[in-house]
Amino acid sequence: MRNVTIVIPVYTDWETLKKCLDSLKKYVADRHRIIIINDMSSEWKQMERQIQESMEGCKNMKYYKNPSNMGFVKTCNRAVEELDQTDNDILLLNSDTEVTEGFLEEMLEVLYLYEKHGVVCPRSNNATILTMPVKNNLDRLLEEEVSYSVFQQMRDKLPRFSIIPTGVGFAFLVKRELIRKFGLFDEAYGPGYNEENDFCMRVNQYGYNVAMANRAYVYHFESKSFGAAKEELDVKNGRRLMERYPYYQELVQKYFHHNIDPLEYYADLISEGVYEKKRILFDLYEIPAAYNGTAQYGLAIYKKFYQLYHEKYDIHVLINDMADRLFGLSKAFPNVWYPYNISGTYHLAFSPSQIIHIENLIIINRVSLKYVFCMQDIISIRSNYLLVNHYERLDVFRKAIQYCDAMTSISQFSLNDTMGYYHDEFEQRKILTKVIYHGIWEDGGTPDKQTLPFHEYYMVFGNFYRHKFLKETLPYLLEMEHNFIVLGSDETGKIGKNVYGYKSGNLSDEFIAFLVSSARAIIFPSIYEGFGLPILDGMKYNKKVIATNSELNRELKKEFENFAENIYLFDELKELKKLVKIVDREPDPVYRDGRKEIRTWGMAAQELETFLEKVLLQKTDGELLKRRWEDMRYIEDVHRMYSAGNGESVKQSGYARLKTYLRLHHPSVYIFLRKLKRNVTGKESHDVK
Repeated sequence: MRNVTIVIPVYTDWETLKKCLDSLKKYVADRHRIIIINDMSSEWKQMERQIQESMEGCKNMKYYKNPSNMGFVKTCNRAVEELDQTDNDILLLNSDTEVTEGFLEEMLEVLYLYEKHGVVCPRSNNATILTMPVKNNLDRLLEEEVSYSVFQQMRDKLPRFSIIPTGVGFAFLVKRELIRKFGLFDEAYGPGYNEENDFCMRVNQYGYNVAMANRAYVYHFESKSFGAAKEELDVKNGRRLMERYPYYQELVQKYFHHNIDPLEYYADLISEGVYEKKRILFDLYEIPAAYNGTAQYGLAIYKKFYQLYHEKYDIHVLINDMADRLFGLSKAFPNVWYPYNISGTYHLAFSPSQIIHIENLIIINRVSLKYVFCMQDIISIRSNYLLVNHYERLDVFRKAIQYCDAMTSISQFSLNDTMGYYHDEFEQRKILTKVIYHGIWEDGGTPDKQTLPFHEYYMVFGNFYRHKFLKETLPYLLEMEHNFIVLGSDETGKIGKNVYGYKSGNLSDEFIAFLVSSARAIIFPSIYEGFGLPILDGMKYNKKVIATNSELNRELKKEFENFAENIYLFDELKELKKLVKIVDREPDPVYRDGRKEIRTWGMAAQELETFLEKVLLQKTDGELLKRRWEDMRYIEDVHRMYSAGNGESVKQSGYARLKTYLRLHHPSVYIFLRKLKRNVTGKESHDVK
């Protein structure tokens, strides 16, 4: 059985020393030696009397005093080289500490698990890299009892030990073998600060590492020994350390960026009792700087969620700066972050759209313990003409599904379609899912009234994507006697004598509301949708809807049964003429039981909150988190490497990043360049919105 000599240099501050000695008497076995060495402050006589009184009856405690004040470093060296003549391993213990049950035996066992474990340090409430939790979002150290509570919650979740770049001298267990080979502290660092870092760097050159014992804990209280000289000493000795080991700072940074265990990284979030409120990040990274269904869903559900639950949760939002300029979130809400300045970590991130860019997943991996995302649709995967220009989405979607803690969808159809395409991912593990439909703003705002080309018209929804089926529909509209306004045409202007088009993307919600509210009815020819927004518009503005007979529209007709009699489904475009005549004769909607019922954004936000609360209450899947962390960290490193490299593959990567940047931050420039490319090459370049 191995023995340890505990060395406690003493200067002033009896109150903290008394806590230390009392805890040692309680938790250290008699076979271990304890050396208390008085470094002769102006209060040394009083300290001596108090120490000797405290030692009475403790046979394993020995008291010494220096001939004069020597400083911390020389005192430690004297104790080890002169006063302790045993072969014991050495635990250097600050006088401003308090040990806990089992700390020493656990540290000793970890020290001898492997030959190249040279130093072992315990967890603590105040010990830089050893602090439990090592970071938090409070901008201050946690109270001692909270830190110890986190330690107790995490001790069996974390590995028994972690290899760290350096130790901290407050509780520093060293193999006697290393002291014999390499000496202890370099006295150039006297009276103190960074001497332990120098020692760790020195012995590491020969392959010896520092192990952090994750199941041992020692309280560390603020030292009063150095007083006002503390900062000056730290800077001076830090400069000396960097001169000897220029890689020291980078080594520590790389530990936190590369080697830290994700359970360690997120310990403050995994544990209960650290935060009064759960921290939720609304991830609007994928929201474009344009008005469309993706933006509408994400912005509306965020705004309502914040309105209803900002007192229950600490809610933050991530958005690109161009979209923020358009939608003005930072002017209306607190805690708005951009991708390049996001700070802090979160219990959960929710993305109200599918995650399209790997950069988004990289950010989520770094800032959120858990994440949930909404798969609105997978048309950009289903349709090869869309997929071929953005083939990376195939795997970005796959990664998002593989590592998510749960998933929502805007319809059962969209969820089933996703599960059908990515069936392997859903077969490998059970993923918690929830359908949360779009909602409607109850007040609707004030419509942006403008002069329209027709007094009476039918509103047609679509855009240039093939699945919207607009090009195929236009010839049938031109043959009819009725007037039509098309939202989503290639350009704004007259298409025929009875058809006028508005180009979508930059039209305000207020103007679209005016178009819909002034229409006779709505035509919705799209073949593929994640959700049928025009059907909700029909419900809100009392308009009948003529729509494609698709699985989604049948689902919505069944879901919104109170409005179902006002939804007319067609299989072929030639049926449009007949259905328009039917609606024209009876344009006023009929509601079941005579009651109009609409689905509000408040309902959607309440459903989302119930679902997210369920995810928050679930036990963290440590294995899933570790797989996610390792995979995404590797992708991040490769992404960074190719971003900074040379060669054709890097040029292509740079071109892709430039496209992404322009699309998110400067959409008008992006659209102009896309048009220019189409005119020059004759090829279309699409991004699904």
